[in-house]
Amino acid sequence: MAQFSIEELSFVKELPEHVEIECPVCLNILTDPHLVSCCGHNFCGSCIERVKASNGSCPMCKEKEYQAIPDKKCSRIINGLEVYCSNKEKGCQWQGELKNMSTHINKEKREGECQYEGVNCRYVKCQERKQRRYLKYHEDKECDQRPFQCRYCEEESTFLFITKNHYEECRQYPVTCPNECSSNIMPRDWLNDHVNNDCPLGPVDCVFSWAGCNDKPLRKDVHEHTADTKHMTLLA
Repeated sequence: MAQFSIEELSFVKELPEHVEIECPVCLNILTDPHLVSCCGHNFCGSCIERVKASNGSCPMCKEKEYQAIPDKKCSRIINGLEVYCSNKEKGCQWQGELKNMSTHINKEKREGECQYEGVNCRYVKCQERKQRRYLKYHEDKECDQRPFQCRYCEEESTFLFITKNHYEECRQYPVTCPNECSSNIMPRDWLNDHVNNDCPLGPVDCVFSWAGCNDKPLRKDVHEHTADTKHMTLLA
């Protein structure tokens, strides 16, 4: 059973006054309760074993020579205490015996019965905590670090990189003509050729520039401009 502090737990019934349920060492609810022979207090099995392994005296009465044995009666009482889920305030309706709450919550695991338990996003650079009931939607639709493929050239990276960096330079990304001509949206790769060779609103050199005409008519107006009589004067 995972360790819980008494502050984490909400009991269905008032606690029995005659039963110790907190470990004097770790201050959590007793897990695997052990009874010491010196003063009769209970400790978590792992806590009192650590004390004994370091040749420490009893944490309560300071006796140096003592034995610690499993207290099965205490264990049954504690395991059988009726509690509400520690996520009750978030909306979980579960209640049951304390021994089953660890399995119900399954702390820090992606899968678990309690849909209100907070767990980390699977993507390391995100690690945002979400309740289990929202986790799949976050990872599939919201997370900036989720795998994402450019819809135009099929490059793969994270959603954040593709949308914030890659789209700025993707050669297949759809763009519009800077001259705001009537041409349809085109891939970025086509833009230079369009502006330099096709755009009707692009300025071009007059065909008589060699004769001294410095005008730059729009491509669509070249024929009209060339027919201007001033060019005859230049030629003369």
